[in-house]
Amino acid sequence: MKSTWKNLAVVLLAALAAAACATVGKDFDRTHVNDIKPKVHDKAQITAWFGAPTRVTTSTGGASGCNEMWIYQYGRSTHGGARTTAAALAVLFDRDGKVCESSYSEQK
Repeated sequence: MKSTWKNLAVVLLAALAAAACATVGKDFDRTHVNDIKPKVHDKAQITAWFGAPTRVTTSTGGASGCNEMWIYQYGRSTHGGARTTAAALAVLFDRDGKVCESSYSEQK
């Protein structure tokens, strides 16, 4: 799953580099990225820390038991991609709304 999020960050950066000046997603507070704990934090805590996600996806969960993914993404590029800032956070939840796993990627 983590390699998928690295791919998300690469796609986000490529999209920004193609534009002269562009913003993708909504900037989010990254203060608590390293505080996210599986089986401890829930959707309410994640919302309090990061706000509403950019995108939500659901699945059957498979062997991992995770069935919902919240994605936070933000990117800004200026001067034809010469200066790019991008951040992507994915938080996966189980059926009880508890964090299963999370992944964060940042480019400055």
